[in-house]
Amino acid sequence: MTRHFRFCCFLAIVLLLTSCTEKRYRLPLSVRRQEVKVVRYDKEFFETGSIDDRTFRRIYEENILQVGSVDDEQSQAFLRIFRNDSDMCNVYRDCQEIFDAEYQKKFEKQISKAFTRLCFFVEDMPLPQVSFHISGFSQSVVSAPSNLSLALDKFLGSDYPMYEDLFYDYQLPRMSPQRMAADAMNGWIRSEFSEDGLLTSQRVLDYLVYEGKILFLLHKVMPKEPFEHLAGWTYDQLQWCMSNEVNMWERVNAYEQLYMTDHLIRQKYFGEQPSTVYFTEDSPGRAIIWVGYQMVARYMSAHPQVSLLQLMMESDSDTILTESGYHP
Repeated sequence: MTRHFRFCCFLAIVLLLTSCTEKRYRLPLSVRRQEVKVVRYDKEFFETGSIDDRTFRRIYEENILQVGSVDDEQSQAFLRIFRNDSDMCNVYRDCQEIFDAEYQKKFEKQISKAFTRLCFFVEDMPLPQVSFHISGFSQSVVSAPSNLSLALDKFLGSDYPMYEDLFYDYQLPRMSPQRMAADAMNGWIRSEFSEDGLLTSQRVLDYLVYEGKILFLLHKVMPKEPFEHLAGWTYDQLQWCMSNEVNMWERVNAYEQLYMTDHLIRQKYFGEQPSTVYFTEDSPGRAIIWVGYQMVARYMSAHPQVSLLQLMMESDSDTILTESGYHP
């Protein structure tokens, strides 16, 4: 009876602490709702041959398509070729079919909820203009001051015929319409909390904590999104990371790489690739960010007074490692 009573008390304490910890991530009913309406630059460009918004036009021509300066004659000639290319015309038609009014409405609702949470957790967070464009299979998410734009041609589905000759198999699972909102928020959060602004040194530990913080904030902003979407994995890859957390941590420490600053080592851990070379072949690329996420999650559980903004601005990775008590 005494043992049962003690166990019940212990369980009650755990549930109470968990409840208190999670309560700080709940939004009050009075929170200011953010309403995001998508601008369809994909339609404007392919239907008219131009984009009236000069700010985005410059981003589109100089940064996305990289054709040269706005209004340059050679640039405009390339744009006409791009717009009338038979493959790109087919891509545009497919985009209109997949990303129709119903999809757009669903996306706007999803992204509005995410920005409502992000703006609540991070005061003074700017709300960007969100738009769609067609990139010619270039960068999936483009984040610039006051602008967040998604390349529709990078989210046509993992079985889209043209992808077979353009991308590796390991890249395809991320290229589905269902993943676009998560990629959008990931891109915006990274632009607002960039590596250059937050990293004071270049050790593996620093990048591990940085990636963990990005993933932790993203999860709090989109709590109902499948975690594998947030991390850029498949469900099976997420399961591998969960099952091999201890092995990953032990391997990093066995190689004594945690405090190394070698660029090639960091690239093997955090670069986009089929698997993580320091782990088994069935591991996903960037598998180590699961360790970073767990480290940050434990740090936040141990520091209920720390806000998400304070977490993101904490640049001392050693403090987060030490005070998290992370020992999987």
